[in-house]
Amino acid sequence: MSRGLFTEHELAALRLLAQGRTQVEIARTLRIRPETVGRLLNRARILLRARTLPHAVARGYEAGLLGSAPHDHGAGPPSGAS
Repeated sequence: MSRGLFTEHELAALRLLAQGRTQVEIARTLRIRPETVGRLLNRARILLRARTLPHAVARGYEAGLLGSAPHDHGAGPPSGAS
């Protein structure tokens, strides 16, 4: 997934969503309307071919658009287990 397909506002909104911010909080931070945040996140979701916004965040991490993924706490077998 090319970073060039996304606007800076789309990436900023997706990063803030990944931090757990609501659309209203994202709107205040970016100084835009909450409806605009919804459109930005929806377009990012479509570009990432994600079904939901949480899925878009996961896909954003997988694509390297949001930096490194947060550590996985508890999913899968413990390290060293076979």
